[in-house]
Amino acid sequence: MRIAATICMTTGLAFSPLGQVTVHAQTQDHGAHEATERTVYSCPMHPQIAQNEPGECPICGMTLAHRSVAEKTPSYSVGAPKPKYDEARDIKHWAAPMDPTYISDQPGRSPMGMDLVPVYEDGTGTSFVTIDPTVVQNMGIRIKRVEQGTVFRHVRTIGTVEVAENLLSVVNLRYSGWIERLYVDETGALVGKGQKLFDIYSPELVSAQEEYLLSLRSAGLNSPLAKSARRRLEYWLVSGDTIERIEREKETSPTVTVVAPQSGYVLHKDVVQGARVTAGVDLYRIGSLDKVWVNAEVYEFDAPWIELRQRATMELSYVGGDPIEGSVSFVHPTLNPQSRTLTVRLEFDNPRLLLKPGMFATVEIETRPREDVVVVPAEAIIHSGKRQLVFVALALGRYEMREVRTGVVGDRQRTEILSGLQAGERVVTSGQFLLDSESQLNEAVQKLLASRLHAADQGASAPDDNEDSPGQGSYWTCGMHPQVVEDGPGACPLCGMDLIERSRQP
Repeated sequence: MRIAATICMTTGLAFSPLGQVTVHAQTQDHGAHEATERTVYSCPMHPQIAQNEPGECPICGMTLAHRSVAEKTPSYSVGAPKPKYDEARDIKHWAAPMDPTYISDQPGRSPMGMDLVPVYEDGTGTSFVTIDPTVVQNMGIRIKRVEQGTVFRHVRTIGTVEVAENLLSVVNLRYSGWIERLYVDETGALVGKGQKLFDIYSPELVSAQEEYLLSLRSAGLNSPLAKSARRRLEYWLVSGDTIERIEREKETSPTVTVVAPQSGYVLHKDVVQGARVTAGVDLYRIGSLDKVWVNAEVYEFDAPWIELRQRATMELSYVGGDPIEGSVSFVHPTLNPQSRTLTVRLEFDNPRLLLKPGMFATVEIETRPREDVVVVPAEAIIHSGKRQLVFVALALGRYEMREVRTGVVGDRQRTEILSGLQAGERVVTSGQFLLDSESQLNEAVQKLLASRLHAADQGASAPDDNEDSPGQGSYWTCGMHPQVVEDGPGACPLCGMDLIERSRQP
């Protein structure tokens, strides 16, 4: 593919639409060096379009901007030491440390006499953009100073009130029988520990009582036979009062009274008067509401902040007053694969019984702050795939694009910086995407023009009389890839489609 037009030589400075970008060339002459510049006109949107005179882009019609490019040779004098660089990495070009717009394809010295530094193909090294100060204001660039401070976060989410499992018990019989009398006959009733729940008749219990009574009469209270019969009653959870009554009255009872194992509310009841019950069935579930659990769902990005015993507050939209205080009692070790959230259990006192199981509540967890860390606003970070970038404001309209390694994001969108920045530096918080676009545009133009410089020189020294001058005749381009421009018909090297003939604008 041939360049749209030949490139001629000139000595003027080059300014892009957003600022000056100049690529210098140096020639070696016994230690002296000089800069030779060539001016070309290229499209800001299609840098592959370049010609030696002003005009408009044949693709989008934008006015071409003039830039400077030159052939570059090292400027070291004989015997001068070469700069240090990583030989294992590919070098894209060399740039002046104090004036990064001054670049060369060979090591050398800048006009200020400083050694050029390498810029590598992997994106590391110096990466600067220089913008005219008058343009900076039009771009709306805002700058914030990097701080050494504290990052904290309050995790706010929704939770569900539940009965504390460690304050829950069930009434489950180890024998079968019939309910003779029901004392607690409704769900939600408040019962105390040891309160009567029901009387049950069980042939198994009657037989066990008779065996115990017979062992007492034949062998005495402290005999092994009596002790074995007593243990059988205890295994069936017969109360001590019932066993003492058998010992005292020397007679069995047809029914046994079952009492509540703890104080609390009857949360579940599965028994009625006269019903036959079998062993292993939960007849009552009793739970205390003096303390309640709140299961809250926390998103993945908040999970690293959550720890045990952190302070938590809960608000109920339908209950006024101060927030209720509690703490984190358990953090589940696994993530919910459907909701992608982490379940966190909070524990709250409930003396006035305001918190009832099943309620929804808004909870806020106060996490442990991270102190003495480097902090920047989150809007200063450019997320570019695997890399996080920032623009560091230097001086006189110069900005350095720098890769950083980020930590957690706290409240007020403050981001922890693990490496890449130091406190006191200044970063761009608004307009950095325009800076990023300008740096990529300048890099693309300079790379394209520098690679075609020698071909352009040959075209300038031996012009073809039959070749159309810039701005005249036709060219061929791809309808899917307008950056592909040819002087004749053919196929697109990217997609294989036939090129389309278009007329150059005069």
